[in-house]
Amino acid sequence: MRLNLPIFDLLDNAQNILIAGAGGGFDIFSGLPLYFTLRDAGKNVHLANYSFTPIALMARYSTVKILRQHLLIGATAGVPQEFSPGYYPEGFLAQWFKTVRNEDVTVWMFDRVGPKLLHELYQDLVAHLKIDALILIDGGVDSLMIGDEAGAGTLLEDTISLTAAATLDIPVKILACLGFGAELEVSHHNALANMAALVKEGAFYGSCALVKTMPVYQLYEAASRYVWEQPKHHKSQINMRVVSATTGEFGDHHLYDDYEQLEVFVSPLMSLYWFFDAHAVSRRSLLAPAIRDTTTIEDAHRATLQLRYQLQSRNRPHRHLPY
Repeated sequence: MRLNLPIFDLLDNAQNILIAGAGGGFDIFSGLPLYFTLRDAGKNVHLANYSFTPIALMARYSTVKILRQHLLIGATAGVPQEFSPGYYPEGFLAQWFKTVRNEDVTVWMFDRVGPKLLHELYQDLVAHLKIDALILIDGGVDSLMIGDEAGAGTLLEDTISLTAAATLDIPVKILACLGFGAELEVSHHNALANMAALVKEGAFYGSCALVKTMPVYQLYEAASRYVWEQPKHHKSQINMRVVSATTGEFGDHHLYDDYEQLEVFVSPLMSLYWFFDAHAVSRRSLLAPAIRDTTTIEDAHRATLQLRYQLQSRNRPHRHLPY
């Protein structure tokens, strides 16, 4: 069984595709089924992530490719056994490719900077890899938040990536979201309202579902578990819920007992991909213009707080879904 991607037509003429985690953390893992599907279709596919990993530290202790010192590096399989950081998903993903599949796959890491500098880093990587299509991948749906919502989740990092990518000279730019309902802090009522607005303007490309019998899903789950089960390594709450949903769990289910203190509601909705025109998503954002010229994550955060304060009197409330 194959993943029936509704974006295949958009990628017909693309040869070098970059799948990049928009919100950081484990977002890039949400793109792995897309990676394997597009690679099976004969495309050259590359992986990158807006990273929460301390890049300077990883460059010192592990084997990496350096494109811009301390700002843009490529994690490879060289994670030394004597060095077991509690958070290095990119490096251990590259190591999974090597040790399990005998493949040399580089996972590029963007430093956690503001959109102005991140745009430059994207330009460097796009030129280096000759990228002609970009898929920004979000684990969850807070990338669709525009800034005037209660329950907006952690929209800053996703908006930084969308803003940085908006003016890249690339023919195709797509936002993919996986894990609707997996973010406990997000108002999914407001997320659906934003989706509807994108549908209305023709910026929604369609949806498809992961199924547990798909080889690309099985590779995604195997890679995720490999990283999660490294000694003392963090786990991804969103991707764990996607795995649970795809294997048929429902309700307050926990994949690992170390996260049982959180009450969740796993449902089949979490196994769905949603695809959007990334430029249209960025254009609708109220936050994007406020942070566009910031270089550091600190400046972007201050601009976000200022905007949220200005909008608080007309914030859309956090509502429950009516069914």
